[in-house]
Amino acid sequence: MKRKNEIERSFDESIAYLLRKGREKLGHSQDLVAQEAGISRITLGKWERGEKTPNSFDLYNVLKVLKWEPEDFWNELGKHFEPTAKPLRIAAERTKIKAYIEQTKKKR
Repeated sequence: MKRKNEIERSFDESIAYLLRKGREKLGHSQDLVAQEAGISRITLGKWERGEKTPNSFDLYNVLKVLKWEPEDFWNELGKHFEPTAKPLRIAAERTKIKAYIEQTKKKR
């Protein structure tokens, strides 16, 4: 299994936060949401803990149960994820640049 990088983990954590927040706002249990969406409670739990990334079909079904329009969900995800991802992207870019500089120095 491929290990996730920091940005991928941050993305999953943002989805987790929003799904959990949406479910709790409606007062629904994981069992209820999972059953109505046609997935297992274990799967929903993994999504809500940020352990797994939902596939689009199952995520769409969960959003229907949560009465959340997909476009609104993605907009909210962008607001939540982008502030977290931006510093991670900058750090990754700096690391790449430093590695390139070090590699160039070694070739001389």
